[in-house]
Amino acid sequence: MDTAATLVRLSETKTPTTRGHRILVCVDRSKPADACLAYSIVLARALGSDLTLLHVMQPHAQVGPHPDALDWEISRQDAHAHLEQLEQHAVRALGRPAAVRLEQGRAAERIVELAREINADLTVLGSHGEAGATAWNLGSTVQQVVSVSRGSVFIAPSSATAPIASSPQRIVVPLDGSQRTESVLPTAARIATAYDAELILVHVTQALLPTSVLHTGEDLELASRLAARLKISAKAYLEGLRARLVREGVRVRTLVEHHANQRHCIVETAKRERADLIAVAAHGAACDPGRTFGSVTEYLLAHSTVPLLVLQDLPDSELHTPELGDRQAPPLRASYPPELV
Repeated sequence: MDTAATLVRLSETKTPTTRGHRILVCVDRSKPADACLAYSIVLARALGSDLTLLHVMQPHAQVGPHPDALDWEISRQDAHAHLEQLEQHAVRALGRPAAVRLEQGRAAERIVELAREINADLTVLGSHGEAGATAWNLGSTVQQVVSVSRGSVFIAPSSATAPIASSPQRIVVPLDGSQRTESVLPTAARIATAYDAELILVHVTQALLPTSVLHTGEDLELASRLAARLKISAKAYLEGLRARLVREGVRVRTLVEHHANQRHCIVETAKRERADLIAVAAHGAACDPGRTFGSVTEYLLAHSTVPLLVLQDLPDSELHTPELGDRQAPPLRASYPPELV
């Protein structure tokens, strides 16, 4: 797609003088979207990130069957003024410049294109925008962005009672024992250290339910013994990670849960622990590179009522590849564990 031919810049771009770790913050004039800035500031403080604030307007010609040029121009000016206010707030909070982009086009397409254009390390979105919550767990624009995004994303749910505006206190990190899920730990630890937050490392062992296949007393007894062994191993595994993180000055607690639905258990555990943030890798041990996000992460994206930070573990070149056959899963993304300066 020729971006220049289809999209028109509505204002000049304001760009910070330095290039480092960059967060793209997607905003409109809705409360959930405005909350994205508060979350982004929290992350930027901990990670030393620069912010780019983006608002995407619908093109004048697509507003309706009889678009009013004056109304559209007033909307453009209002959006520009709103972005300026957000920019000033970000500058005051971070003490450094922020970039502002007011664009027009299809929102999801422009968000993804701009994230690639500026090499954004993270894209922050509210779960719903100006249209408000719908029957879908995510708004349509967010669903489209998530479906094609190849990078890391942060989703701020509209149901979140208040942004982690001052400091997160509890960060849940789901781990399945793979290096992929562990790849989020450096970033999660850095956020936790910045705000003296508690990392809660969670591992869910699979509960096997009686079925027509698993029904004899002997089989059920074997399943019970296996569950007990996995629980012991999981505790030892998490304790090893905890000890390492504690040596680095991080407050850490571990939880081993036993549940038939691992994905549901993570969501419920985060709510029960009153987590301010869930930090999770895009893929787990199975790692199908044909999918931008694994099944557990996709479930969390759709159902978590807790703000969700998803760190992409695959390099862009390995995403959406042909059938791997007997190949092993691709290596971890080169930037993880992230070396953020």
